[in-house]
Amino acid sequence: MNDLELLSDYGPDAPAASSAALSSARHRLMAEVIAVAPAQPGWGWRRARWELQHRRVGLSFAVAVAVVAAAGGSFVLSEHRAPAGNSTGVQLVAFDAPVYPIGLRPRPAGLAAPTFSGGVARDEQGNDRPVMTAVFAATDGVSDVYLGVGDRYVPQDAPERVRSVTLHGVPGFVVDHQAQSGTSVVLSWQRRSGQWVTLTGHGRFGSETAVRALAATVADDAQPVPLQVRLAPAGWRLAAFKDNKIVTLRAPVSGEELIVNLVEAPERNLMGLVIGAKRIKTVQVNGRKSDLVQTLNGWFLQVPLPDGTAFHLQAPAMLTGEQIVAVGAQVIVTPRGR
Repeated sequence: MNDLELLSDYGPDAPAASSAALSSARHRLMAEVIAVAPAQPGWGWRRARWELQHRRVGLSFAVAVAVVAAAGGSFVLSEHRAPAGNSTGVQLVAFDAPVYPIGLRPRPAGLAAPTFSGGVARDEQGNDRPVMTAVFAATDGVSDVYLGVGDRYVPQDAPERVRSVTLHGVPGFVVDHQAQSGTSVVLSWQRRSGQWVTLTGHGRFGSETAVRALAATVADDAQPVPLQVRLAPAGWRLAAFKDNKIVTLRAPVSGEELIVNLVEAPERNLMGLVIGAKRIKTVQVNGRKSDLVQTLNGWFLQVPLPDGTAFHLQAPAMLTGEQIVAVGAQVIVTPRGR
């Protein structure tokens, strides 16, 4: 390919990339970000490089992460409802979707239902631990709230910037942040033994008074992640999930991945858009006509949903086409709005 062809195909005036191509690129980027994330000592609110990036440019600190295990959430695979394995030895077993343990009850007016993002990180003892963030966006477009929960407190800033406070008679900490996008306030406290909660408020919630008022609404409230993968290869673990739209599972030894993501509408030309596509056939997934693409190194399944959206499932060649369809039949998408 010469320079003129490169400019035509990939320059500023090139045709817009398809959602399938963008989806594939986004998955690869997410996987690389998670893979190179440094281990973080301790748990609680810290500067986690892999964490959900805030939408406002200039925000100088990362948002909190929450350990779902603190309230009994589980990411492990359980050994039941197991279809037969294939010739490569891959067996499918039930997968327990993550559950976020707390919420804001009642949710303040003007805050939308939360979105969840997170993954798995390694603690100082070398153990994998699930981490999670709940983000409540506000209708004004400039305010939002981040809610996290963990089993211990880890300062997210220099000691001289952290103020000790009390909340409901228990110890806590407050950090104020100033940025071009406005003021943010972080309040952390021990809600019960073994459970530290952290609230970050931006915009109209960016004051200590506002986050203290929010703290009064925190309650136990188990909330399953809206996009769930309920069937997966035995032994695979959750690697990452983001914005209620992407879930990535990973094999512990080989590093192979199974990725599910929501898209706004089904793609019409999968053979032309899916990298390495070899052949395509129509399959039935929960009574819906779906497209199963075999690629040079795996599979790509597109399943339309009743609301006009769709989900894509990407998986390695070690699974069979029948197993891909079985996994797709166990993908659960629940509407937001709680």
